[in-house]
Amino acid sequence: MDDMISIHEFLSGKNINFLIGSGASAPLFPTLSLGNNMPSFEQVVCWPQISDLSRKIMYAYYYARCILPMQPSEIDKTTEEYNTVFKNYIDFVETLITILLKESNERPKRANIFTTNYDLMFEIAFDEFRAKNPLCYFNDGSCGFIKQRLDMSNYYLNVSHSGYNDNYRREIPTINLFKMHGSISWEKLRDGEDEQILVNYLPDLNEINEVLGHLDGLRKQIDDIFSEIEEGSYSFEQICPEINDRLKVLEIDDAEIVTFYEKYLTLPIINPDKWKFHETVYEQNYYQMIRSFSYEMEKKDTVLLVFGFSFADEHIKDILKRSMLNPTLKVIIVAYSAKTVDKLKNMFAGYRNIEYYPKNFNNSDGIALLGNFRYFIKLLKGQCKI
Repeated sequence: MDDMISIHEFLSGKNINFLIGSGASAPLFPTLSLGNNMPSFEQVVCWPQISDLSRKIMYAYYYARCILPMQPSEIDKTTEEYNTVFKNYIDFVETLITILLKESNERPKRANIFTTNYDLMFEIAFDEFRAKNPLCYFNDGSCGFIKQRLDMSNYYLNVSHSGYNDNYRREIPTINLFKMHGSISWEKLRDGEDEQILVNYLPDLNEINEVLGHLDGLRKQIDDIFSEIEEGSYSFEQICPEINDRLKVLEIDDAEIVTFYEKYLTLPIINPDKWKFHETVYEQNYYQMIRSFSYEMEKKDTVLLVFGFSFADEHIKDILKRSMLNPTLKVIIVAYSAKTVDKLKNMFAGYRNIEYYPKNFNNSDGIALLGNFRYFIKLLKGQCKI
Protein backbone atom coordinates (compact mmCIF):
# COMPACT_ATOMS: atom_id res chain seq x y z
CA MET A 1 0.00 0.00 0.00
CA ASP A 2 1.34 3.45 -0.92
CA ASP A 3 2.41 5.69 1.92
CA MET A 4 0.12 8.59 2.77
CA ILE A 5 1.46 12.12 3.21
CA SER A 6 0.99 12.93 6.91
CA ILE A 7 1.16 16.73 6.80
CA HIS A 8 -1.71 16.96 9.28
CA GLU A 9 0.51 15.21 11.83
CA PHE A 10 3.52 17.33 10.90
CA LEU A 11 1.53 20.48 11.81
CA SER A 12 1.24 19.42 15.46
CA GLY A 13 3.12 21.80 17.72
CA LYS A 14 3.85 24.25 14.89
CA ASN A 15 3.02 27.89 14.29
CA ILE A 16 0.50 27.31 11.48
CA ASN A 17 0.09 29.87 8.70
CA PHE A 18 -1.60 29.85 5.30
CA LEU A 19 -1.10 32.03 2.24
CA ILE A 20 -4.18 31.77 0.04
CA GLY A 21 -4.70 33.32 -3.39
CA SER A 22 -7.45 33.62 -5.97
CA GLY A 23 -7.21 29.95 -6.96
CA ALA A 24 -9.25 29.11 -3.86
CA SER A 25 -12.33 30.95 -5.15
CA ALA A 26 -12.15 29.73 -8.75
CA PRO A 27 -14.27 28.98 -10.72
CA LEU A 28 -16.86 31.02 -8.78
CA PHE A 29 -14.88 34.23 -9.29
CA PRO A 30 -12.57 34.67 -12.29
CA THR A 31 -8.82 34.94 -11.81
CA LEU A 32 -6.64 37.48 -13.64
CA SER A 33 -6.13 35.06 -16.52
CA LEU A 34 -7.48 36.28 -19.86
CA GLY A 35 -7.27 32.93 -21.64
CA ASN A 36 -4.89 30.25 -22.84
CA ASN A 37 -1.63 31.63 -24.27
CA MET A 38 -2.85 35.13 -23.42
CA PRO A 39 -1.13 37.67 -21.18
CA SER A 40 -2.67 38.10 -17.73
CA PHE A 41 -4.66 41.17 -16.74
CA GLU A 42 -1.58 42.39 -14.84
CA GLN A 43 0.63 42.06 -17.91
CA VAL A 44 -1.80 44.05 -20.05
CA VAL A 45 -2.29 46.98 -17.64
CA CYS A 46 1.44 47.05 -16.82
CA TRP A 47 2.51 47.00 -20.49
CA PRO A 48 4.64 50.17 -20.84
CA GLN A 49 3.03 51.33 -24.10
CA ILE A 50 -0.61 50.92 -23.07
CA SER A 51 -2.58 54.14 -23.46
CA ASP A 52 -4.07 55.78 -20.38
CA LEU A 53 -7.58 55.32 -21.81
CA SER A 54 -7.04 51.63 -22.61
CA ARG A 55 -5.75 50.98 -19.09
CA LYS A 56 -8.82 52.63 -17.57
CA ILE A 57 -11.09 50.61 -19.88
CA MET A 58 -9.30 47.46 -18.70
CA TYR A 59 -10.10 48.39 -15.12
CA ALA A 60 -13.77 48.90 -16.00
CA TYR A 61 -13.67 45.39 -17.48
CA TYR A 62 -11.90 44.04 -14.38
CA TYR A 63 -14.51 45.67 -12.13
CA ALA A 64 -17.41 44.20 -14.11
CA ARG A 65 -15.85 40.75 -14.53
CA CYS A 66 -14.12 40.17 -11.18
CA ILE A 67 -15.26 42.57 -8.46
CA LEU A 68 -19.00 43.17 -8.87
CA PRO A 69 -19.80 39.42 -8.83
CA MET A 70 -18.18 39.17 -5.37
CA GLN A 71 -21.04 41.05 -3.69
CA PRO A 72 -23.08 38.57 -1.63
CA SER A 73 -26.23 40.04 -3.19
CA GLU A 74 -24.90 39.17 -6.67
CA ILE A 75 -23.94 35.56 -5.93
CA ASP A 76 -26.30 32.90 -7.28
CA LYS A 77 -26.13 30.24 -4.57
CA THR A 78 -27.98 27.71 -6.72
CA THR A 79 -25.11 27.25 -9.16
CA GLU A 80 -22.74 24.30 -9.19
CA GLU A 81 -19.79 26.71 -9.08
CA TYR A 82 -20.98 28.31 -5.84
CA ASN A 83 -21.79 25.02 -4.14
CA THR A 84 -18.42 23.53 -5.09
CA VAL A 85 -16.42 26.53 -3.88
CA PHE A 86 -18.53 26.98 -0.74
CA LYS A 87 -18.11 23.30 0.18
CA ASN A 88 -14.35 23.62 -0.30
CA TYR A 89 -14.17 26.58 2.07
CA ILE A 90 -16.34 24.85 4.69
CA ASP A 91 -14.26 21.66 4.48
CA PHE A 92 -11.06 23.67 4.79
CA VAL A 93 -12.31 25.51 7.89
CA GLU A 94 -13.58 22.29 9.47
CA THR A 95 -10.26 20.52 8.77
CA LEU A 96 -8.26 23.39 10.25
CA ILE A 97 -10.42 23.56 13.39
CA THR A 98 -10.00 19.78 13.82
CA ILE A 99 -6.21 20.18 13.60
CA LEU A 100 -6.25 23.00 16.18
CA LEU A 101 -8.43 21.01 18.58
CA LYS A 102 -5.76 18.32 18.68
CA GLU A 103 -3.14 20.84 19.80
CA SER A 104 -1.86 20.45 23.36
CA ASN A 105 -2.95 22.87 26.08
CA GLU A 106 0.61 24.22 26.27
CA ARG A 107 0.40 25.85 22.83
CA PRO A 108 -2.02 28.41 21.36
CA LYS A 109 -4.79 26.77 19.37
CA ARG A 110 -4.37 29.36 16.65
CA ALA A 111 -3.75 29.55 12.92
CA ASN A 112 -3.30 32.54 10.63
CA ILE A 113 -4.72 32.85 7.14
CA PHE A 114 -3.09 35.53 4.98
CA THR A 115 -5.03 36.10 1.78
CA THR A 116 -4.92 38.54 -1.12
CA ASN A 117 -8.53 37.77 -2.07
CA TYR A 118 -11.08 40.59 -1.94
CA ASP A 119 -14.09 38.28 -1.84
CA LEU A 120 -16.02 37.22 1.27
CA MET A 121 -15.91 33.43 0.90
CA PHE A 122 -13.88 32.99 4.09
CA GLU A 123 -16.32 35.20 6.00
CA ILE A 124 -19.32 33.32 4.59
CA ALA A 125 -17.74 29.97 5.52
CA PHE A 126 -16.79 31.20 9.01
CA ASP A 127 -20.33 32.41 9.64
CA GLU A 128 -21.90 29.16 8.45
CA PHE A 129 -19.48 26.94 10.37
CA ARG A 130 -19.73 28.84 13.65
CA ALA A 131 -23.53 28.72 13.59
CA LYS A 132 -23.24 24.96 14.19
CA ASN A 133 -19.93 24.97 16.11
CA PRO A 134 -20.00 27.82 18.66
CA LEU A 135 -16.78 26.89 20.49
CA CYS A 136 -14.41 28.36 17.92
CA TYR A 137 -13.39 31.92 17.16
CA PHE A 138 -12.85 33.62 13.81
CA ASN A 139 -11.07 36.95 13.83
CA ASP A 140 -10.74 39.28 10.84
CA GLY A 141 -9.34 42.13 12.93
CA SER A 142 -12.67 43.92 13.29
CA CYS A 143 -14.43 44.77 16.52
CA GLY A 144 -17.70 46.51 17.34
CA PHE A 145 -21.45 46.03 17.26
CA ILE A 146 -23.35 48.59 15.22
CA LYS A 147 -20.12 49.62 13.50
CA GLN A 148 -17.29 47.14 13.17
CA ARG A 149 -13.91 48.83 12.89
CA LEU A 150 -10.74 47.17 11.69
CA ASP A 151 -7.72 47.47 13.96
CA MET A 152 -4.54 45.39 14.03
CA SER A 153 -4.63 45.36 17.84
CA ASN A 154 -7.67 43.08 17.61
CA TYR A 155 -5.48 40.21 16.40
CA TYR A 156 -3.58 37.74 18.57
CA LEU A 157 -6.31 37.22 21.12
CA ASN A 158 -6.38 34.06 23.21
CA VAL A 159 -10.04 33.10 23.64
CA SER A 160 -11.02 30.73 26.44
CA HIS A 161 -14.16 28.95 27.55
CA SER A 162 -14.63 28.50 31.29
CA GLY A 163 -18.08 26.96 31.72
CA TYR A 164 -20.91 28.29 33.87
CA ASN A 165 -19.13 27.91 37.21
CA ASP A 166 -15.62 28.97 36.15
CA ASN A 167 -14.35 25.62 37.38
CA TYR A 168 -12.21 25.03 34.30
CA ARG A 169 -10.65 27.02 31.50
CA ARG A 170 -9.88 25.78 28.00
CA GLU A 171 -8.68 27.69 24.99
CA ILE A 172 -10.94 27.45 21.99
CA PRO A 173 -9.46 27.26 18.47
CA THR A 174 -8.96 30.61 16.76
CA ILE A 175 -8.42 31.43 13.09
CA ASN A 176 -7.06 34.89 12.25
CA LEU A 177 -7.88 36.23 8.78
CA PHE A 178 -5.55 38.86 7.31
CA LYS A 179 -6.90 40.37 4.06
CA MET A 180 -3.66 41.81 2.80
CA HIS A 181 -4.97 43.32 -0.45
CA GLY A 182 -8.14 44.71 1.06
CA SER A 183 -11.73 43.55 0.87
CA ILE A 184 -14.99 44.52 -0.77
CA SER A 185 -16.35 44.65 2.80
CA TRP A 186 -14.12 47.58 3.77
CA GLU A 187 -15.17 51.21 3.80
CA LYS A 188 -13.34 54.34 4.88
CA LEU A 189 -14.82 55.90 8.03
CA ARG A 190 -13.84 59.42 9.01
CA ASP A 191 -14.14 60.11 12.76
CA GLY A 192 -13.07 63.70 13.33
CA GLU A 193 -9.42 63.92 12.36
CA ASP A 194 -9.02 60.16 12.32
CA GLU A 195 -9.65 57.78 9.43
CA GLN A 196 -10.59 54.19 10.15
CA ILE A 197 -11.66 51.14 8.19
CA LEU A 198 -15.27 50.11 8.67
CA VAL A 199 -16.20 46.49 7.90
CA ASN A 200 -19.56 45.93 6.21
CA TYR A 201 -20.28 42.31 5.28
CA LEU A 202 -23.14 43.32 2.97
CA PRO A 203 -21.40 45.85 0.75
CA ASP A 204 -23.14 47.77 -2.03
CA LEU A 205 -20.82 48.56 -4.92
CA ASN A 206 -23.54 49.77 -7.26
CA GLU A 207 -22.70 53.46 -6.79
CA ILE A 208 -19.60 52.95 -8.91
CA ASN A 209 -21.59 50.81 -11.33
CA GLU A 210 -24.04 53.67 -11.93
CA VAL A 211 -21.27 55.81 -13.43
CA LEU A 212 -21.04 53.32 -16.30
CA GLY A 213 -24.53 51.98 -16.76
CA HIS A 214 -23.49 49.75 -19.64
CA LEU A 215 -20.78 47.72 -17.89
CA ASP A 216 -22.28 44.41 -18.98
CA GLY A 217 -22.18 45.51 -22.61
CA LEU A 218 -18.61 46.74 -22.23
CA ARG A 219 -17.56 43.48 -20.65
CA LYS A 220 -19.08 41.50 -23.53
CA GLN A 221 -17.30 43.65 -26.12
CA ILE A 222 -13.95 43.11 -24.42
CA ASP A 223 -14.60 39.39 -23.94
CA ASP A 224 -15.19 39.20 -27.70
CA ILE A 225 -11.91 41.04 -28.35
CA PHE A 226 -9.98 38.59 -26.18
CA SER A 227 -11.67 35.59 -27.82
CA GLU A 228 -10.83 36.85 -31.32
CA ILE A 229 -7.21 37.49 -30.37
CA GLU A 230 -6.90 34.11 -28.63
CA GLU A 231 -8.19 32.36 -31.75
CA GLY A 232 -5.96 34.41 -34.05
CA SER A 233 -2.38 33.80 -35.11
CA TYR A 234 -0.75 36.47 -32.97
CA SER A 235 2.59 35.95 -31.29
CA PHE A 236 2.66 36.59 -27.55
CA GLU A 237 4.59 39.83 -28.15
CA GLN A 238 1.88 41.09 -30.53
CA ILE A 239 -1.06 40.56 -28.17
CA CYS A 240 -0.69 43.58 -25.84
CA PRO A 241 -0.32 46.05 -28.75
CA GLU A 242 -3.36 44.46 -30.43
CA ILE A 243 -5.45 44.72 -27.25
CA ASN A 244 -4.39 48.35 -26.83
CA ASP A 245 -5.33 49.24 -30.42
CA ARG A 246 -8.74 47.58 -30.20
CA LEU A 247 -9.64 49.14 -26.85
CA LYS A 248 -8.85 52.64 -28.11
CA VAL A 249 -11.49 52.42 -30.86
CA LEU A 250 -14.35 51.08 -28.73
CA GLU A 251 -17.50 53.18 -28.91
CA ILE A 252 -17.45 54.49 -25.37
CA ASP A 253 -17.66 57.92 -23.74
CA ASP A 254 -14.11 58.82 -22.69
CA ALA A 255 -15.38 61.18 -19.98
CA GLU A 256 -17.48 58.39 -18.46
CA ILE A 257 -14.44 56.13 -18.28
CA VAL A 258 -12.42 58.85 -16.53
CA THR A 259 -15.24 59.45 -14.01
CA PHE A 260 -15.59 55.73 -13.44
CA TYR A 261 -11.86 55.35 -12.81
CA GLU A 262 -11.86 58.16 -10.24
CA LYS A 263 -14.66 56.35 -8.37
CA TYR A 264 -12.94 53.01 -8.80
CA LEU A 265 -9.79 54.29 -7.09
CA THR A 266 -11.78 54.80 -3.87
CA LEU A 267 -12.27 51.03 -3.55
CA PRO A 268 -10.35 49.54 -0.59
CA ILE A 269 -8.37 47.10 -2.72
CA ILE A 270 -4.85 46.88 -4.11
CA ASN A 271 -4.78 47.25 -7.89
CA PRO A 272 -2.77 44.70 -9.88
CA ASP A 273 -0.77 47.37 -11.75
CA LYS A 274 0.52 49.29 -8.73
CA TRP A 275 0.32 46.87 -5.78
CA LYS A 276 -0.65 49.78 -3.58
CA PHE A 277 -3.74 51.46 -2.18
CA HIS A 278 -4.84 54.97 -3.13
CA GLU A 279 -6.08 55.83 0.38
CA THR A 280 -3.58 56.34 3.20
CA VAL A 281 -5.65 54.50 5.81
CA TYR A 282 -5.76 51.37 3.62
CA GLU A 283 -2.07 51.68 2.75
CA GLN A 284 -1.13 51.83 6.44
CA ASN A 285 -3.20 48.74 7.16
CA TYR A 286 -1.56 46.89 4.25
CA TYR A 287 1.92 47.48 5.61
CA GLN A 288 0.82 46.47 9.11
CA MET A 289 -0.48 43.18 7.72
CA ILE A 290 2.69 42.70 5.68
CA ARG A 291 4.66 43.26 8.89
CA SER A 292 2.52 40.68 10.69
CA PHE A 293 3.23 38.18 7.92
CA SER A 294 6.95 38.86 8.27
CA TYR A 295 6.84 38.42 12.06
CA GLU A 296 5.02 35.11 11.73
CA MET A 297 7.57 33.79 9.23
CA GLU A 298 10.40 34.61 11.64
CA LYS A 299 8.91 32.66 14.56
CA LYS A 300 10.38 29.34 15.63
CA ASP A 301 8.80 26.17 14.21
CA THR A 302 6.67 28.00 11.67
CA VAL A 303 4.86 26.26 8.82
CA LEU A 304 3.50 28.17 5.83
CA LEU A 305 1.09 26.36 3.52
CA VAL A 306 0.53 28.10 0.20
CA PHE A 307 -2.39 27.48 -2.14
CA GLY A 308 -3.77 29.25 -5.21
CA PHE A 309 -1.15 31.98 -4.91
CA SER A 310 0.93 33.41 -7.78
CA PHE A 311 3.43 35.55 -5.81
CA ALA A 312 2.71 38.50 -8.08
CA ASP A 313 2.93 40.77 -5.02
CA GLU A 314 6.64 41.57 -4.85
CA HIS A 315 6.45 42.61 -1.17
CA ILE A 316 5.10 39.23 -0.10
CA LYS A 317 7.52 37.33 -2.32
CA ASP A 318 10.53 39.27 -1.02
CA ILE A 319 9.48 38.83 2.62
CA LEU A 320 9.13 35.10 2.12
CA LYS A 321 12.55 34.88 0.49
CA ARG A 322 14.14 36.74 3.40
CA SER A 323 12.26 34.54 5.86
CA MET A 324 13.84 31.43 4.34
CA LEU A 325 16.87 32.25 6.48
CA ASN A 326 14.80 31.03 9.43
CA PRO A 327 16.12 27.44 9.72
CA THR A 328 12.92 26.24 11.42
CA LEU A 329 10.58 27.64 8.74
CA LYS A 330 8.94 25.04 6.51
CA VAL A 331 7.05 26.11 3.37
CA ILE A 332 4.63 23.77 1.63
CA ILE A 333 3.33 24.97 -1.74
CA VAL A 334 0.42 23.27 -3.48
CA ALA A 335 0.65 24.08 -7.18
CA TYR A 336 -2.16 23.60 -9.68
CA SER A 337 -0.04 21.99 -12.40
CA ALA A 338 3.45 20.76 -13.23
CA LYS A 339 3.95 23.95 -15.24
CA THR A 340 3.20 26.00 -12.13
CA VAL A 341 5.69 23.95 -10.10
CA ASP A 342 8.41 24.65 -12.66
CA LYS A 343 7.67 28.37 -12.52
CA LEU A 344 7.76 28.44 -8.70
CA LYS A 345 10.93 26.35 -8.51
CA ASN A 346 12.61 28.85 -10.78
CA MET A 347 11.29 31.72 -8.65
CA PHE A 348 12.58 30.17 -5.41
CA ALA A 349 15.68 28.46 -6.77
CA GLY A 350 18.25 27.65 -4.11
CA TYR A 351 15.86 27.56 -1.15
CA ARG A 352 15.87 24.16 0.51
CA ASN A 353 13.03 24.56 3.01
CA ILE A 354 10.25 24.48 0.39
CA GLU A 355 8.30 21.39 -0.64
CA TYR A 356 6.00 21.28 -3.64
CA TYR A 357 2.83 19.21 -3.96
CA PRO A 358 1.51 17.18 -5.70
CA LYS A 359 4.72 15.21 -6.06
CA ASN A 360 3.28 13.55 -9.14
CA PHE A 361 0.62 15.03 -11.41
CA ASN A 362 -0.52 11.63 -12.66
CA ASN A 363 -2.49 9.12 -10.61
CA SER A 364 -1.53 5.45 -10.65
CA ASP A 365 -4.35 4.89 -13.15
CA GLY A 366 -2.85 7.49 -15.50
CA ILE A 367 -5.51 10.15 -14.86
CA ALA A 368 -4.13 13.68 -14.53
CA LEU A 369 -3.97 15.02 -10.96
CA LEU A 370 -4.39 18.73 -10.28
CA GLY A 371 -3.37 20.68 -7.19
CA ASN A 372 -6.83 22.16 -6.69
CA PHE A 373 -8.70 23.04 -3.48
CA ARG A 374 -9.96 19.46 -3.02
CA TYR A 375 -6.40 18.14 -3.24
CA PHE A 376 -5.23 20.81 -0.77
CA ILE A 377 -7.86 19.77 1.78
CA LYS A 378 -7.09 16.06 1.34
CA LEU A 379 -3.42 16.88 1.86
CA LEU A 380 -4.24 18.58 5.17
CA LYS A 381 -6.27 15.54 6.21
CA GLY A 382 -3.43 13.17 5.39
CA GLN A 383 -5.41 11.50 2.61
CA CYS A 384 -2.95 12.06 -0.25
CA LYS A 385 -0.52 9.41 -1.45
CA ILE A 386 3.13 10.24 -2.01
